[in-house]
Amino acid sequence: MKSKIISKKQLLSLSLVMALGLSVYVNWYYTNNYKDVNEPDTTEQYNLGEAQLVNSGNVESDNADYFTQAKVNRTKAHDEAVKILEDIIADDNYDEEAKTLAKNKLTKISEQIKTEADIENLINSNLSNECLVKYNDDSIEIIMPKSTVTDDSVIKIKDIVVSKTNLSAEKIVIIESK
Repeated sequence: MKSKIISKKQLLSLSLVMALGLSVYVNWYYTNNYKDVNEPDTTEQYNLGEAQLVNSGNVESDNADYFTQAKVNRTKAHDEAVKILEDIIADDNYDEEAKTLAKNKLTKISEQIKTEADIENLINSNLSNECLVKYNDDSIEIIMPKSTVTDDSVIKIKDIVVSKTNLSAEKIVIIESK
C-alpha cells in the first residue's frame, strides 16, 4: 500500500510540473508574439509613459513655441529678481546703502525690461519676425528664428538697438536659433 501512495504522489507531482511547464511555455509564446508585433525594430530603450514628439514637421510652430517659452522663462527670471530687490527694500534688517543699491538695481531692471520689449516690438514690426532680446549690463543679445538672419536684417536690427540703447554696434550679438 505504501508503494501506491508514493506512486500517486509522484504522479501528482509530475502532472503539476508538466502543467507548470505548459503554462510557462504558453506565457513565453504569447509574450514574444506580442513584442514582435508591437515593438519597433530599433534597439533604443523606451520608458513607459514617456512623451514622444509626433508629426513635428512645422518649423514655424516649433520656433514660435521656442520664443514663447523663452519669453516666459525670461519673465520669470525678471520677476524673481524684482521680488528679491523688493524684499531687500522692505526689510528693516538692511541698511540704507543696501536699500539704495536695491532701488537703483530695480530701476535698472525696469528700464531693461522696457527696452527689451521696445526692441522686440520694433524688430517684429520692421522685419516681421519673432525675436527674443536679452539686455545685459554691457551688451545685448538678440535671438532670431532660423533662416531669417541676412545682411539686411542685421543692419536693421543694429540700427534699432543703437537707437534704443547707448550701446555700440560691437556690443550687439545676433544669434540664429536652431
